Amino acid sequence: MMAPENGQTRIGAGARRTPLAWRNIVHSKVTMSISITAVAFAVVIMFMEMGFLNGLYDSQAGALEFFDADLVMVSRALHILNTHATFPRSRLQQAAAIAGVKAVHPIYVEDVLSELRNPENGIRNIFRVIAFDPGDPVFRSREMNLLADRLRTPLTILFDEKSRKFLGTLKAGMTTELADRLVTVAGTFDLGPDYYYDGNVLASADTLFTLFPNQHRSEVFLGLIQLENRASPDTVLREMRTRMGPDVEVMKKSDIVSREKAKWQKSTPAGYIFTMGVAVGFVIGVFICYQILYTDISDHLPQLATLKALGYQNHDLVRLVVTQAALLGVLGFFPAVVMTFGLYSMLTAITGIITKLTMARVALVFILTLGMCLVAGLLAVRRAIAVDPAELF
Repeated sequence: MMAPENGQTRIGAGARRTPLAWRNIVHSKVTMSISITAVAFAVVIMFMEMGFLNGLYDSQAGALEFFDADLVMVSRALHILNTHATFPRSRLQQAAAIAGVKAVHPIYVEDVLSELRNPENGIRNIFRVIAFDPGDPVFRSREMNLLADRLRTPLTILFDEKSRKFLGTLKAGMTTELADRLVTVAGTFDLGPDYYYDGNVLASADTLFTLFPNQHRSEVFLGLIQLENRASPDTVLREMRTRMGPDVEVMKKSDIVSREKAKWQKSTPAGYIFTMGVAVGFVIGVFICYQILYTDISDHLPQLATLKALGYQNHDLVRLVVTQAALLGVLGFFPAVVMTFGLYSMLTAITGIITKLTMARVALVFILTLGMCLVAGLLAVRRAIAVDPAELF
């Protein structure tokens, strides 16, 4: 008999290999189904916790992603985008004079006094009102910029139709009350809620100042800075940081999006909770996979003892069990992806928080799944290594 290779037995020159790891998994269809379901359950836990985690980050930065800007100006006192901190509009005018800057656009936000009446039950709910000058191309989508042009009419709004269901439904042409004033819905758009705001409304800056006398045109919440096509963002950013005062901060849009996500991860308990949930799912998966492999090894101790008597070394048994663990992980992963896709869709429909099943996140969970199964395999294989053929025969 030749030496075992890759957890497979090969007898005689040119003989066909026997995939022992695969045979151990499929020898009983019932056991295989239960094992795959158990592993898939652990993988789904990791997917769901990661979905909650990334849903948190994606939704909190969703409004920023909505806007078209190369650079973004905010108050230096701004902690996260839910912090009520503004800066003088004159800073944006300073930025507009710097070479390479194509346009600057102020964004105003009201989320304290902005009660919008639900036309279905009359209940007033707090919405985030985002305001701007309708003639400014502040959105990434051309369709949104065209839709926003409807806001030139005084006391008109655009309603976020992805707002949470309990806030009600508003369609174009309907009227309701915002801050105790009658407003007309000029259309709807898709942004969605986050973990702080249940819904959003878009309005013109003039409408905002009419509805909320506490707001002032000179105090800006967010400054969108768009650059000329040939301008270097890094060069303009350095020049801008040199000229701007200590009351404002200017960053690339990608950097402020990353900062927003990092702030929620580090300064709020939600990030830690969901990260811990992923870790718990990993540990649960290790125990599940370990139990499956340990039971299988215990059921096949005579066969494993025979292999050792025929010349299998401990490293061959390790390879066999680890291969079996990896196969379990792969077999459990793919049905878990299908289940997760359905659960994500259900979660988005119920909460309004968009949970994206991106390729990067699928790849990350796949790596965690393989790691989970390999750890379980290394723990379980000790039972096979400890077996003594002399004690069983």
